[in-house]
Amino acid sequence: MSTSDPPHPTGRTRPAPSKGGRRLFLILGVAVAELFVIMVAYQLLANVHCKFTGADLACTTVRSIAGRLLALLTVLGLYLVLVRSAYHALTTAISRAARRPAALLLNVTGLLIALVPLALFGPGGINAWISPTLILICLGGTIAGLGGLLALMPLQTWVAWLRGCGPVLILALLVALVMPDITRMMEPIWNINALTSMTFVLVSWVLESSGATVWSDPTLHLIRVDGFLVEIGEPCSGVEGFALVTTFMGLYALLMGRDIRQGRYWMVLLPAALLLSWAFNVVRIAILILIGAWVAPEHAVNGFHSYAGWLMFTVLALLVLAVAHRSRWLQSNPEALAAVTANLPPMRADMLLASIVPFIVMMLSGVLVSAIWADPAEGYPLRAAMMATVLILFWPALQYLRYRPRPMDIAAGAAIAAVWIMLSVPDITRGASSGDHSAFWIVTRLLGTVILVPIIEELFFRGYLLRRMAGQGQVLRAIFALLVSSALFGLMHDRFALGMAAGAIFGGLYLRGGGLPAAILAHMVANALIAYVALATQNWALI
Repeated sequence: MSTSDPPHPTGRTRPAPSKGGRRLFLILGVAVAELFVIMVAYQLLANVHCKFTGADLACTTVRSIAGRLLALLTVLGLYLVLVRSAYHALTTAISRAARRPAALLLNVTGLLIALVPLALFGPGGINAWISPTLILICLGGTIAGLGGLLALMPLQTWVAWLRGCGPVLILALLVALVMPDITRMMEPIWNINALTSMTFVLVSWVLESSGATVWSDPTLHLIRVDGFLVEIGEPCSGVEGFALVTTFMGLYALLMGRDIRQGRYWMVLLPAALLLSWAFNVVRIAILILIGAWVAPEHAVNGFHSYAGWLMFTVLALLVLAVAHRSRWLQSNPEALAAVTANLPPMRADMLLASIVPFIVMMLSGVLVSAIWADPAEGYPLRAAMMATVLILFWPALQYLRYRPRPMDIAAGAAIAAVWIMLSVPDITRGASSGDHSAFWIVTRLLGTVILVPIIEELFFRGYLLRRMAGQGQVLRAIFALLVSSALFGLMHDRFALGMAAGAIFGGLYLRGGGLPAAILAHMVANALIAYVALATQNWALI
């Protein structure tokens, strides 16, 4: 399995991530992934409308929990990045804590409980059964969160670590939890008619620039594009973005203290960040209107666009802070900052990040295209572009994989493809499933299926999950790890049994000396043969 561990570049050493750091990163990644699963399940699949449920207040309160948790995780990550002593104390405590497989089981159980309403009531029945749905979501989310915390270390150890960090972290986390309330407290700003009117004018201008046929009523702030009519009300003025950006910048200033030039930070960077946030909000609203007019009205008006807005404004705030953190003009002691940064491992060359981040991006790309296109398959070029970009980003880590192709790896991939195709004959004989596609769409689909997806999935399922769970030299543990990672891989596919069997074969190649490159090659061969049949039959549902 040595081929799955790329050597470091000659002449350059970097600190290896600690065991506690790896466990922390894994659990944080799982928490974010589970949060997105619940958000997508109840805003894209079930399409919950709080105002039509008869429990508007309870529904909106539970919905806001997703934004609070997202802010909480973001603030915690920001704190650990900026306060290295707290990060090292936490990872050390996690390393010393015993592993608790039962806690991970508790986490998965909580997630399943949160998703039970979809199975009981169906996506179309959630609005009618909103009260039990909200109860199960809250119960499952609490159990899942508790399981995640216990998987890292006991609760008393968490309390001790929080006490050691002092009041600053606790204050920051409390601010994160009340971010939706901070936004509501800024509602008086929404009543500034000039701000809303200017937003309306700019949205109209962006829509007209896109080539859309736009009808507008400046008096009532109404805009119609191809029969899709919306009102640009006060909440659309961009105040949510103002609140998030200002809050995150305030937390950064609190954590950095005298290390930044506070005058320049607040007088120059903050106004620039707010202006950028407002411009971003204008473009976001214009895109939502086009989605409602040209794709699917429900995607433009349901709660998911609020989640997406919170996510995008959070990312924008973090990008602004990243610029501030690297700007010598804003730093009061840039030489000391450079010395600290020089001791940190380069992110792009970190194999741990390279194994996990591309998979997260791949999953988020699926959420994004589902929110934009009525038929998510039509958005595959965007997914391929996102996957290719993140792999290029981590090329410094991936370039050190070494491998000599083996006949058995190619044969294994071909066998998987043969079984997959044979068991799909009824689907193939029905012909095309998604209509005609452009040459560009076909090329990107083949690129993603044959190259990008195998690399990303193998990096995560074999290069990370299987490797971490299997350990070294323990046969029973390796078998258990193979079964679990293969089952999770099977859940990614419409045909669970076939997907799990394929995952077991890829995992077997990995464990039997071929390492990660062997699993990637076999996966590529299997997908290439299946993609060939899909292209020949024009049945893209096959892949």
